Amino acid sequence: MPDSAPPAPGSTPGRGDPADLARTTSLEELQRLKVAEELAQLQEARTRPRSRLAIASQVLVGYVALAGFFVNAYQSYSNKQQQQQQARTEQEKWNKEFARASQADKYRAFFETSVLATDPSNRDKRLVGYALLQEFVQDPVYDQKAMIMLEESLAQELRGDPEEKLDDARRAAVAAILTALAGTEDCRALQRAARSVDRVAKRYAQLKDEGETREIMDVYVRRLIGRASQVCPSLKDFQAVRRPIRDTMLKSPDLLGLNAPTEEEANTLVAAILRQRCEDELSYLGASDCPEILRGYGGLCAKSGDDPMERAACDVVKGAVAGLPPPSGAAAHPLAAPGGH
Repeated sequence: MPDSAPPAPGSTPGRGDPADLARTTSLEELQRLKVAEELAQLQEARTRPRSRLAIASQVLVGYVALAGFFVNAYQSYSNKQQQQQQARTEQEKWNKEFARASQADKYRAFFETSVLATDPSNRDKRLVGYALLQEFVQDPVYDQKAMIMLEESLAQELRGDPEEKLDDARRAAVAAILTALAGTEDCRALQRAARSVDRVAKRYAQLKDEGETREIMDVYVRRLIGRASQVCPSLKDFQAVRRPIRDTMLKSPDLLGLNAPTEEEANTLVAAILRQRCEDELSYLGASDCPEILRGYGGLCAKSGDDPMERAACDVVKGAVAGLPPPSGAAAHPLAAPGGH
């Protein structure tokens, strides 16, 4: 077979045959050839017009990505709102359950206290029941029920053989009942409690025991009228609490030690009883609410506008306030000044 002709000068030998090209060309020339081909391809790619389909595809991908971002953001917000709503629902559920359990516990406590207060055979249990009912007197849900029970208990303690006087246990029970009735923060409730004095008047009509009745009336003055001086907002409301007790005394003037007393004299005697009871307490008790009671009464006197029906009673109270030590750790109440200013 004849030999092939040598390649022409200046031409690239074996350009169409890669094997021949590799055999007849140096490594340096091959590298230059490779770089030239890559540059030619890049230039062709830059100058080649882009198809609309490719552009649309890229734009569509961008929109899809943006839409995905907003969908994820909305989903996160929605999940957060659902979690918050679920948390509120759970909290409301537990609050209702707690309130229901609290009401059930309080109802059970009221029932058990009522059992103690109405035990006919055990005076000590009744005394404990009366003391515990004071807590329910301060409860807006059970205050009416508790006060009815206490008023009926007072009637039971005062009821009995007309010839039988109150012993020490029943006297303590009466004092505990009146103390519990005076535990309210509502002046109108005190007005109702003060009307229970008719039980005392009925017993006095049966026994005619001035000493026993006067002792009970003193407890009424100390507890109910003393409390009224603290919680009643006006002198008119205070007078509504005092009126049943004062009128009972007026109907039985021998209780006052006066002959045909006037309303002004009865008011003065009530104030004197309150002052004397408080002075006795302050002489042997370290903790007493008597200073607040007397200062509260003095504040009501300051609102009376120098009412002639209250002038003598207010003078008694102002004298008691003047003898009180100044309040420790706090300024005196503005209405509690002895002069009322």
